[in-house]
Amino acid sequence: MQFRVLGCSGGQIPGQHLSSYLVNGSLLIDAGSVTAVLSLKGQQKIRNVLVTHVHLDHVLSLATMADNLFGFCQAAVNVWGLQEVIAGLHASFFNDTLWPDFTRITGDSQSWPVLSFHNLPEDEPIPIGNVTVTAVRVHHLVPSTAFFIENDKETLLHVGDTGPTEKVWAMARRRKNLRAVVVETSFPNRLQNIADISRHLTPQVLAKELEKLGRPSVPILVTHLKPQFRQEIIAELKKLKNPRIKILKQGESLAL
Repeated sequence: MQFRVLGCSGGQIPGQHLSSYLVNGSLLIDAGSVTAVLSLKGQQKIRNVLVTHVHLDHVLSLATMADNLFGFCQAAVNVWGLQEVIAGLHASFFNDTLWPDFTRITGDSQSWPVLSFHNLPEDEPIPIGNVTVTAVRVHHLVPSTAFFIENDKETLLHVGDTGPTEKVWAMARRRKNLRAVVVETSFPNRLQNIADISRHLTPQVLAKELEKLGRPSVPILVTHLKPQFRQEIIAELKKLKNPRIKILKQGESLAL
């Protein structure tokens, strides 16, 4: 399984792209920065998009990607999320006010809509492209999702924005072929109160979450660091002295 980091920042400043990850070249996890990174040809290869939640830093360039692909789209791009996530995209984003509704627009150069929205059931494996995806609810201010992405040989767990949570770790403990966990750490320890209110993780709380996971050999790929606190968070993560923790870098590709 090839995992490419298009963007992994918890905020946007020059040189720091918002959350967006590409699996095997055609499955996108969140769309914070896809159009800032991928060429039009690369965007045309995307067949499915998994949306963890509707906050703008995770869906912003889904809008611009739909605009780019109109007239250049060989098939509708399938967008998947929990029912509340898909409803939120319809009501608050692709609503013909904030942005055109690309789930219904067609024209002379585009005979089908660019986007096709699909509800994902919770805790149930669903075939999407050449992998199987299981959506698990986590603990954020809005409905937010972790995804188990599996093929015959390996499983990637991508945890969306979350504070302390439970079910996903219990499910992860049972995945014998778990190859990596992508998980956020948004704030430094001194801002624990803000992290608690906004339901994000700090390094000290990440350590407790990893105890719940109970899989000491599985790599932990840390993402969503707020750019204004990035170096402080990195220093605190290093103090955990956990050799399996890796801080994701924009632009890197990993073979899982």
